Amino acid sequence: MKDELISLLNKNLLEVEPSLIRKFDEEISEIPNIVKLTLGEPYFNTPDHIKIAGIKAIIDNQTHYAPNRGIAELRGAISNYLKRHYAVSYDPQEQIIVTNGASEAISTVMNSFLGQGDVVLCPSPAFGLYRNLAKINGAKYIEIDTENDKYKLTPEKLKEYLNKYQTSVKMLIFNYPNNPTGVSYSEIEIKKLAEVLREYSVVVLSDEIYSELIYKEKHVSIASYLPEKTLLVNGVSKSYAMTGWRVGYLCGPKKLIRNLAKLHQANVATIGTINMIAAAEGLINGDEDIKKMRAEYEKKRDFVCKRLRDIGYSFIPADGAFYIYVKLPHDFQGSSIDYARILAQRAHVAVIPGAAFAIQDQKYFRISYAVSDDKLASALKRLEKFVKGRRR
Repeated sequence: MKDELISLLNKNLLEVEPSLIRKFDEEISEIPNIVKLTLGEPYFNTPDHIKIAGIKAIIDNQTHYAPNRGIAELRGAISNYLKRHYAVSYDPQEQIIVTNGASEAISTVMNSFLGQGDVVLCPSPAFGLYRNLAKINGAKYIEIDTENDKYKLTPEKLKEYLNKYQTSVKMLIFNYPNNPTGVSYSEIEIKKLAEVLREYSVVVLSDEIYSELIYKEKHVSIASYLPEKTLLVNGVSKSYAMTGWRVGYLCGPKKLIRNLAKLHQANVATIGTINMIAAAEGLINGDEDIKKMRAEYEKKRDFVCKRLRDIGYSFIPADGAFYIYVKLPHDFQGSSIDYARILAQRAHVAVIPGAAFAIQDQKYFRISYAVSDDKLASALKRLEKFVKGRRR
């Protein structure tokens, strides 16, 4: 009977592998005394004023169903926040959906647009969720290798792929600052990409969840140059250390949002009212929280980069987020999973193998430095000892 029922499942779903990030993290978590630099979760606690707003909402009995698209207070806060920080304008009533984290926003977009045989373009390496959602919908997930372009999508490469797949292309997925590389784009680079995309009938899923964690240049949303084609995904998880609150948002053209809201309604109806009230407090009064956390992340990035150079690792210079993408030693013949497993077993340091971020194995591993200074220092000391031992 079990086999009979499994045979009734969507065949595309059967081919999808669970998240390698989560799978590998679980695999190595039982190793005694291991230092984990795996998951992309802020080590900060949610700021007190945001927690108090959530607690007050409970005491005030604001615990009933919210509107499907989210409470008006939060949608207004999102609209004002995006206008204030990124000069993009969205009508809070008609152009914003509050989602169950950024992940639900991404799945709402991809499940709404994609069908059998459609082509999705995505610069590689990238977060594995995109690939899995494309596969579930029967779409062709086409990676655009960016390694020879300093891990950035260039207008020339974008145009080449758009012309190659022509009318089959439904969507470009664009995530920056990027997970896993931390690479981002300047305003000029964004403008040039938008100029190319304007000439093609393709929707842009712009995942900007790390937008507040960029260190030097100001983040520029592609929606500011391409509002008619962009579906903007963001949230409060990374910027306000609110991963467990599960509040994301999806913004875009009115007609598209009106239709995407139908799928959101069918999937989750709405998210928790108290969570939305807390998120609104963050967006309205939390700018200083972001500045403090961003400054700490920048210090951590600089520390990690210096130590990695001293140890002898090569890596991609990160503009933002809280990741460093580190190249495997040139003399290592195995896969990124092999190397990450060896680090876990011998050095007692847990990282994420590059295989989690591309169809073809990446000869890299990802470090998340969203951990305490003590853990970072300990992990880098262990890596140094491990590398010196290998050279003997």
